[in-house]
Amino acid sequence: MGLYLAYDSEQKAAAQPSADLRPKLLIAIRPEDMALSKIILGDEFNAVFCHTYEEACRALDGSVQMVTCGVHFDNGKVFDLLRFVRQTPEFETLPFFILLGAGSRYSQAIVQGIRAAAELLKVTAFTDLTRFAEKFGKDASFDALRKGIRDAIAASAAYPSARPTLSSR
Repeated sequence: MGLYLAYDSEQKAAAQPSADLRPKLLIAIRPEDMALSKIILGDEFNAVFCHTYEEACRALDGSVQMVTCGVHFDNGKVFDLLRFVRQTPEFETLPFFILLGAGSRYSQAIVQGIRAAAELLKVTAFTDLTRFAEKFGKDASFDALRKGIRDAIAASAAYPSARPTLSSR
């Protein structure tokens, strides 16, 4: 974040943070997923991290351009947050990604069940990070996730009234 100088009423220079022009993401995850999330996102995005459903709902505002939520967020409240976003007119068209965390090992049937529930609730994308990284490699999968975020934000900005649709990874 850059700094610029402003003057207070006594005309003394005061350092003020400049506006953060990076795309703003709401990242709803468990505290233990912070390190991996920061590695994946790098410094390309202005990430607002939330660890509870209530905190995530409070953090949503008109400046948020996308929501990313882990399956294990706040003891499984991923679908509660997705439902809240889709049922709130101001946010209903925000891109919403659901990520099944690296190291999660569910059967393919369980993953398909999570994916089907997410699709019914109009998720933009669902990614099983473990299988994604196994298929493409860690670095390539992180690059693809960042590209997916950029693309979803760009599509949402180009067609703000269009409801996101599921894309599989």
